[in-house]
Amino acid sequence: MISEDRLSQIASNPDSHDAEVVTMAKELLQLRRSLGEPWAVVQPLGELYVEDGNAAMIWPVSLAERGDVCLYRLDRRASAPNVTPSASEQRGLRKKIPAQK
Repeated sequence: MISEDRLSQIASNPDSHDAEVVTMAKELLQLRRSLGEPWAVVQPLGELYVEDGNAAMIWPVSLAERGDVCLYRLDRRASAPNVTPSASEQRGLRKKIPAQK
């Protein structure tokens, strides 16, 4: 695995490296910072709800218990635009079930 020092060196010397390599180094550094500590936790059963696209109860990390699944939050400023739809956009993406007659 490439070290933090090497990634920082690549990111801080864009003239010495290919632009794509510099971009990847910056993305890796940002991801490592974001994924360093969990933001919240969800119980294992709640993970199934999230995978199915339903709501699940999440808890602060301070209330974590054994077996809980850690959730991480990515810095929105560093992410690519429109990668993840906003909450209002997600509401429109939910499957609509036709009414039973």
